Amino acid sequence: MKRTFKVYAVQLPYAQCSFQENYNLALTFLNLCERGSLVVFPELFLTGFCYERVKKAVEFSERACQELLAFSRGLELTMVFTTLELINGKLFNSVKVFDRGEELLSRPKVKLFKPTGEQLHFEEGKESELRTVETSCGILAPVICFELRFFPILQKLKEQKGELFTVCAQWGRARREHWELLTKARAVELQRFVAASNGCGREMAGSSAIVDPWGRTLAEAKDAVGFVSARVNLSVIAQVEKKLPLN
Repeated sequence: MKRTFKVYAVQLPYAQCSFQENYNLALTFLNLCERGSLVVFPELFLTGFCYERVKKAVEFSERACQELLAFSRGLELTMVFTTLELINGKLFNSVKVFDRGEELLSRPKVKLFKPTGEQLHFEEGKESELRTVETSCGILAPVICFELRFFPILQKLKEQKGELFTVCAQWGRARREHWELLTKARAVELQRFVAASNGCGREMAGSSAIVDPWGRTLAEAKDAVGFVSARVNLSVIAQVEKKLPLN
């Protein structure tokens, strides 16, 4: 397990039900990432919340996931993203962690965003399913969008030795200030790295960012499509905890 590596937060325009177009654009940026790095994508970047064509969206997501698994092996990448899953007739928004050709984690979103009616379509996960995962790029603590607002969720992941919190989101433009504040605040509160990937465009806030345990922004996007990147050294965590113990 490496202690120093490159992290990418990919920022893509939110395009609902544009499956192949979304995937092609994501691959364009994926091929530019440094071998052996960590790549974080926005929430449901493949399909959006495509409720009206959910069966097709699930089928496309399943095929794309198999291809992304192969990409992660060939490019020696660690990838974090969320995807639609249909299990026993129930629809889930699940975060996946792929590491060099292996799927190491899959768990559903535990805090659905009720203002947009997510609870009418998705089955909500259980907090008992929250967990971190050891990867080639440290111990990752995956967070899905609205979960970022709930500190006990993140604290639980820290207690499971999470070193780098990844956030896959479609966070609305009307709440951009909340997003920017929370990504920094969580890094400071937890004394951990945060790599936050958000959608952009007319409805989404953009502002994807990579923040260190001091709360310093290492890289930040505004509204543009693309990615931001930074080299992360996980040994910084121990330095911060020594200089500013919280217990």
